[in-house]
Amino acid sequence: MKNLLALFTILFSLNSFSQDTITTANAKNYINNLACVTGKVVSYKLASEGKTVNYINIDAAYPDALFTIVVTNAYLETSKIKIEDLKNKIIFAYGRITIYKNDPKQVPQIFNPRWIEVKK
Repeated sequence: MKNLLALFTILFSLNSFSQDTITTANAKNYINNLACVTGKVVSYKLASEGKTVNYINIDAAYPDALFTIVVTNAYLETSKIKIEDLKNKIIFAYGRITIYKNDPKQVPQIFNPRWIEVKK
C-alpha cells in the first residue's frame, strides 16, 4: 500500500509539473482549462473584516490587472501561504483559469489554485 501511495504521489507530481507554463498575457487563451500561470506579484488585497476572499494581482496592479489569483482565508490557512510575503516575487500558480461572470474587464483568474510556488 505504501508503494502504491508513493507511486501515485510521484505520478501526480509529474503530471502537475508537466503542464505548460503560460504568462498572464496568454491566460485568456486558456479559459476553462487547467494551466500553470507565472508572473510577478505586484499587488494584493486582503479580505476585509467579515469577508473571506483575498486577491493577488500578477504583472499589473488593480484596476489594470492582467491576471488575478483569488484565494479564500480557508485556503491560506491550509496552504500556509502569507500573501504579504509574495509581493514582488515571481510565482507559479496551477489551477483552472476562469473569468468572473460579473467582471466587465473580463480579467482571467484562478480561484483557490491547486498549488502556488515561489520561483527560487
